[in-house]
Amino acid sequence: MRIAVSAALLLGSLAGCASGPQRPAASTAGCVRAVVAELPPGLTDPEKHCVASAGIARRCSALEAWLAGWGKEVQDAFAGGDASWDDLVADHVGRTCASAPGGPEARLACCRQALAMPRD
Repeated sequence: MRIAVSAALLLGSLAGCASGPQRPAASTAGCVRAVVAELPPGLTDPEKHCVASAGIARRCSALEAWLAGWGKEVQDAFAGGDASWDDLVADHVGRTCASAPGGPEARLACCRQALAMPRD
């Protein structure tokens, strides 16, 4: 019962995400792919994770940014990639930077500043 309710809430949340004016695609996968395709060149791996998560959270939804980050790491773990806790941390920073006022440059600056801070 609890699983069915959680799944219904999740699917309802994703269905409600499809109507934003800046949303590049109706589906989660399409929205994520469109945001990732627009990443600027020359980013470090943590910057890519952070800026992608910020963009996905901003243009798709925070839930979809979380799903994309964890999905990428699960894929890396089982498909010979480089699964990393640091990538998930950078994804979290990106979801936080999604609320930075301004455009993509402001989110990149937020990511760079937050990623440069020492971690415990």
